Amino acid sequence: MAFCKAGNIEIAGVAASVPDNLFTKEFFSKDFGMENVEKFVKSTGISSTYRALKEQTASDLGYEASEYLLKRLGMDRSKIGIMLFITQSPDYRRPASACVLQKRLNLPMNCAVMDIGLGCSGFIYGHYTMEVMLQSSDSEYGLLILGETASKLVNPKDKSIAMMYGDAGAAVLYKKTIAPDRYTLLKSDGKRFKSIILPAGGFRDMYPERKIVLCSDGIERSKYDIYMDGLSIFSFSTSEVPEAIKEYLEQTQSTMEDYDLVLLHQANRFILKQIARKLNIPMDKIPISLDRYGNTGSVSIPLTICDYVNSTKLEKKKLRILAAGFGIGLSWGVTSFDISSEMIMGIIKTKNFYAEGVISPSEY
Repeated sequence: MAFCKAGNIEIAGVAASVPDNLFTKEFFSKDFGMENVEKFVKSTGISSTYRALKEQTASDLGYEASEYLLKRLGMDRSKIGIMLFITQSPDYRRPASACVLQKRLNLPMNCAVMDIGLGCSGFIYGHYTMEVMLQSSDSEYGLLILGETASKLVNPKDKSIAMMYGDAGAAVLYKKTIAPDRYTLLKSDGKRFKSIILPAGGFRDMYPERKIVLCSDGIERSKYDIYMDGLSIFSFSTSEVPEAIKEYLEQTQSTMEDYDLVLLHQANRFILKQIARKLNIPMDKIPISLDRYGNTGSVSIPLTICDYVNSTKLEKKKLRILAAGFGIGLSWGVTSFDISSEMIMGIIKTKNFYAEGVISPSEY
């Protein structure tokens, strides 16, 4: 267990974005039949998602959320000294997409930027990384950007997950201030790295043939398609995650009553209900966004708080949040933070993409 502390940092704003490209359950009925689609909706709670356009990348979605947030806040970008980009869908193998975002957002040269290649736990890890980097630097502000386009990596004939993944981006602004210490619990289990995996395209196996094989779950895939061991992930999510939340509450000497909301990674509704049951959390304390946005990976926690404030029309209020992210890696974590509801800017839809990002060798 890595139980970590940081202080004198606050979240000064949050915004999210989704592609302006809605996929409803009716779209999938022609491939899987409406009966199978309805079974999927019933078991996962996901009835629609937003998917990136062919030209859109995770950094495009993160950029749009960031632009929206910084403009709404009237932010002086020269004061942003750290920028982190959480994604497993980078623009290029090299360089880091954070460098592209730095250029597009017009952040100063003395701003430290880097990618963090984590999935569903990415917000928790990125949140703590930003806190400690900002706390120990001479910078006043830090920008955490998250983006994911996992739908591009799914076999469209894979009925187990074809309807699961949604694409989205988010931006979270951090500021130095006088604030109490906050704590984060981080865990991982690399022994189960195969539980969610896409083997092709990395340097271990860069260009394998696109051979379709019948997998143990009865579904045909190639090495270029995401595979998820559903039973293993369900067991992990409903056992290790509640235990980690219990550990966090014990370590921080807090209870569920101390928090206004519990933000959980939006894996599927049944998993969220099982976690709530094991921890005796009322479901009205756990906002749900996956029914309309699907599983958006690292983006799901900031997306969900934006959706919650949008949908409830919440008046100005300081919210104390407990958050837990968990999934691919396997990797998981728990943290807490305060945020004023008026600093949560909501969700925008976008068809924009970075045309200059398509590079030809003739430009070298």
